Amino acid sequence: MSALGLDDRRRMVHRLLPLETGCGLEIAPNWAPVVTKSEGDVLYCDYLTYEQLLERERTNPGRIQHGLRVQRLDFIWEIGKTLQECAGTAAPFDYVVSCHVFEHVPNFLEYLYQVRAVVKDDGVIAMVLPDAKGSGEYFRRETNAAELINSYLLGQTVPSPGQVYDGLKNLFDFQNVPLEGRSLADVKRLFTDSDSYAAAVRASQEYVDVHCWAFSRDGFAEVARELREIGLFDFEIESLESNPATQTGHGSEFYVKLRPTAPPRPSLLRARTQPMSAPNPDPDAAPGLSDIEQVRAHADRAFREAVAVQDALKAEKEALEAAMARAVAHGEKAFREAVAAQDLLKAEKALAEDRLARLEASPLVKLGGRLGLLPR
Repeated sequence: MSALGLDDRRRMVHRLLPLETGCGLEIAPNWAPVVTKSEGDVLYCDYLTYEQLLERERTNPGRIQHGLRVQRLDFIWEIGKTLQECAGTAAPFDYVVSCHVFEHVPNFLEYLYQVRAVVKDDGVIAMVLPDAKGSGEYFRRETNAAELINSYLLGQTVPSPGQVYDGLKNLFDFQNVPLEGRSLADVKRLFTDSDSYAAAVRASQEYVDVHCWAFSRDGFAEVARELREIGLFDFEIESLESNPATQTGHGSEFYVKLRPTAPPRPSLLRARTQPMSAPNPDPDAAPGLSDIEQVRAHADRAFREAVAVQDALKAEKEALEAAMARAVAHGEKAFREAVAAQDLLKAEKALAEDRLARLEASPLVKLGGRLGLLPR
């Protein structure tokens, strides 16, 4: 692992974890775990099965070159279930660690809250994140608190087309050279705008893996501070360190140690995926109906509500168009009236000037002028 620079990473992260006394969980160890089974009491999980990981990593050149093996998993974090449900009685853990995972998840806060739910109150969450300012995302705009809040409150479960486009458009071949004063046009991009848009189109129909978020070490600290102030970051950052700086002045990755400061939050995602178990019963659900019939009734009500909303929007659109037409007609009428008034003023001015010219040319006025009887 030393040839890949993984030993340094592992040493950095090990300093953050209670390896000798604690039981931990590593999320997505793949073929390069941060904590091996021989180094600590640790379980492994991923959202893919061991067989799916084997197939995905079958041709990975880094894995093959260094003879690394995909790790067997202790459990699967199943889609539609919380991490706590999937971990079962193995939780809570003394620590949870993940390496280059959080930047991929489309709902950062929900994911973090689910990890918190399987950590003891005095436990540790350690994560390794790529530093956008020390990697091939140098020119990408950094993630802000508003974006994390948006994905959380909307219950985002897949990378959005915009995230996919932004993540690919700004990705380039990082050569570890100074980049200050340069732009994306000065480096070798990995995807054209057209490539990025094509991937975004696919993302509207299927899951497209991408870096949903881009942080620098200092940027992450600032976002965490803002989220803490509004009550959305229930953690203390006990440690925030980077690996040695690249030629950009930033490390290529940074290491975060979080300590919980509040009890676990309920999963908003879980609440959305289980509408039938919501505390407020569906008013249209009739007693005695089977689960399937209640789901059908719920879907029928949702369809009727959607049609009603669509009709209301249609009526609002028609009313707006009518108002616009009246405004245009009124404007055209006002314009015509203004033009007519202007023409009338021009005609009256010409008439007055003609009368004045004739008056000045009359013999009587000329005589009065010579005698000094007319005002000058």
